[in-house]
Amino acid sequence: MTRWSIQPADVQSVLTDVQSTAEELGKELTEAKFQAVLDGLVWGGPLTGDVAAAVNAVLSDQSRNLTNIGNRISAGTLGVANAVIAYNNGQEEMAGSYQTQLVKAAETGDFTYFVEHGYKG
Repeated sequence: MTRWSIQPADVQSVLTDVQSTAEELGKELTEAKFQAVLDGLVWGGPLTGDVAAAVNAVLSDQSRNLTNIGNRISAGTLGVANAVIAYNNGQEEMAGSYQTQLVKAAETGDFTYFVEHGYKG
């Protein structure tokens, strides 16, 4: 365990800040708010029709990006929290496994590993 230097209280503080910021982001980037933007463009009929279509295309594309961002935030917090718990319990190999699974979950959005093997708090 000589390669790791973890201060659990500091990690918890960072994870709490990340979770709080992610929740704020989620409240601001709702589907209803995006729909309100589109609804606001519809009023112009044919005059703004192309603008509404373009904005809709951009929002659809960015929706995937926002999902990816959410996956990375969730995977990061789950992976780090579980790795720290494993490390504190003397399970350095398991801590490394959580780090590996963090990357996989961030890329795929599949959190099955954490559901099946994560610490229940």
